Amino acid sequence: MRGDAWTEIDDETLITVLRAEIRRATGCTEVAAAALVAAHAVHTLGRPAEHLQLSVSPNVYKNGVHVAVPGTPFRGLAHAAAIGAALGDPAAGLEILDAADAAIVEAARLAVAAGAVRVGFAAEAEPLLLRAAAQAGNDVAVAVIAGAHDRLVEIRRNDELIYKALPAQDHDDTGLPDLRTVPMARMLAAVDRIPVADLEFLMDAARLNADAARAGRTAEGPLGRALDARAAAAPSPRAAAQSWTGAASEARMGGLPVAVAAITGSGNHGIANFLGVWGYARAIGAPRDRTVRALAIASLVTVAIKAHTGKLTAFCGCAIAPATGLAAAAAYLMGGDAAAQTAAMQTVIGTFAGMLCDGAKASCAFKVAAVVGAAIDIAELAVSGAHVAAGDGIVGATVDESFANLGRLNDPGMRGTERAVLEIIAAGAA
Repeated sequence: MRGDAWTEIDDETLITVLRAEIRRATGCTEVAAAALVAAHAVHTLGRPAEHLQLSVSPNVYKNGVHVAVPGTPFRGLAHAAAIGAALGDPAAGLEILDAADAAIVEAARLAVAAGAVRVGFAAEAEPLLLRAAAQAGNDVAVAVIAGAHDRLVEIRRNDELIYKALPAQDHDDTGLPDLRTVPMARMLAAVDRIPVADLEFLMDAARLNADAARAGRTAEGPLGRALDARAAAAPSPRAAAQSWTGAASEARMGGLPVAVAAITGSGNHGIANFLGVWGYARAIGAPRDRTVRALAIASLVTVAIKAHTGKLTAFCGCAIAPATGLAAAAAYLMGGDAAAQTAAMQTVIGTFAGMLCDGAKASCAFKVAAVVGAAIDIAELAVSGAHVAAGDGIVGATVDESFANLGRLNDPGMRGTERAVLEIIAAGAA
């Protein structure tokens, strides 16, 4: 982007952008969104649904078909939507699955077993879209979520339009600026100016995700157990960060009913982003103020990258967005200047761009732990002067160019890859 096309942004607006991108969510955000859109449809219907049709974009299908529904023995979008329909109340947002008791879970099981819940593909090109049509007798209510996992864009009842969101502005209808037009250097400079007290909400997000990790450790999942054992045998800040993030992701993807702080619509992004920084900072004994500012660095990088790539991607988002943010934040905590932080970001992009996303599932925890460890390694190398050079491969002359290149790599670059992955996943789910 040309220098004269950059957008000015004040510190208060940056904080507002960050707050808008952080949400509490229980379970994988795709299954939570399936439950939420179904609840909106049934709430609009005004009585229990006899049939429910859930139509989703291919990206949502990829991330929802195999993932566990928290607090239940089930996996996938059908059971999640059935739970949302049985609840019929969307007020809890992406924490809707917290309200599912044994009776609701059993009602959902029976509905799916009876064939009353169907899942198919939506016709629209929107990467993140879920449409639920709930029917009872001659009445039909339709709810649509698009653009973000909790962004309701349309409600209809018997063909009567009840609600429609405002036309999209810069990707959403919030009125917030498009971070694609804000240079990363300006955002990093703002982190040093913003009062720490104004960024405390980022520490709250890290603590919430640490609670998820503790729940995972209590459940003794195999990955969390192995990472804990390794960290105990050979303690290091890197091992500590991997242990925290791996346990939290394993808990979430394995179906434990734990809430996490998601960022840009992804719980695993939130785990890698907040808990990766917090776990590393805690292990090195970083002062609280530097930890909070490191969380701000990581979060701004994550949000900026996702502005270019979109919320759902053909490549592994965790390996790109929060890993890049964590590398910059870790370099900052190591005493690295803005140049070292930028070098760390460029090196993550040059190393991991293109790593496949093959859907949300239990094995995502392995990717989270792996990229968290690699991001810290890369930060250490960058601070020491070793990094991927600008212009190598898809790495741009500036980090802003690299972010833009990631957007092109995802779409249109990896459309064919995405189709092949979806075909493989769909064949396995049949």
